Amino acid sequence: MSLEELINRVRYRLDGYFHSEKRSVKILARFLAFTLFAAVISTIAPTLADELADDPSMMQPVTNQESTSTVTITPTESATASPSANPTFSPEPEISRPAIANPSAQPLSEDGVDSESATATGPGVALEIQPRYILKIPATGGIDPRASTYFLPLIYAANEDPEVEYTMVCISAPAVRFDLGAKGAANNSIEGDELITGDQSGQLIVSAKTNRVINLINSSNGLFLSSQSGGLAGRSLTFRFVAVTKPVADPEICSAAQSGAITTVRALGLDLSTIKGGGRLK
Repeated sequence: MSLEELINRVRYRLDGYFHSEKRSVKILARFLAFTLFAAVISTIAPTLADELADDPSMMQPVTNQESTSTVTITPTESATASPSANPTFSPEPEISRPAIANPSAQPLSEDGVDSESATATGPGVALEIQPRYILKIPATGGIDPRASTYFLPLIYAANEDPEVEYTMVCISAPAVRFDLGAKGAANNSIEGDELITGDQSGQLIVSAKTNRVINLINSSNGLFLSSQSGGLAGRSLTFRFVAVTKPVADPEICSAAQSGAITTVRALGLDLSTIKGGGRLK
């Protein structure tokens, strides 16, 4: 049997099924035919779409067409009247300006004032932000009620801020004379890195590096106090510590202190009465 005869027989059979007198056979044959057709389409269509997508000839560049329009502006005639042929101009009034004199030939600094040079050449001032000092100063000191002189115990002061280098200490007391360093002489110094004013008076100021200030006060057995009238019992000493930019001895700066202490000299409870008692001699 040849291929052509096989194809004819299949066509004849299919044609018989499609045009069968039995309604059920005809519906079943058509349903099978449609199912076979759908299966073939669902198998071939995706493959064909992938091949068409990969074909460079099927890909066409998209061109962006920008429409340009030309707008023509037609100048319109001004409705204002034309100026006269011979216009009249009034001269502008002259304004006299005074000449600006330059008081200095040197250019001004951008910062206005050179802070470093001002600090180096000018007097020392108190720091805007005063630090807290660590102070170890006795609050009281015992003394004989009749005594008019007294050696202050050694004191201690320190500051943990590394930017604070110089300190000014103000010590004051009413009706009291302070004696710093060598006793019996005024050891005042108004120049250099160690400034002392008010020695042998009731208002003592010492200014230098912080550690040096404490050493000066504690030198020669400590600060010596003497009363200008009566005994020292009941007198109070006031200590004020001020951080400064450089050594300075200015009483007005003492009020800027944020750290200080007060030492009160109190009388010891001594009984001056005489007590007689018996004794046995050998």
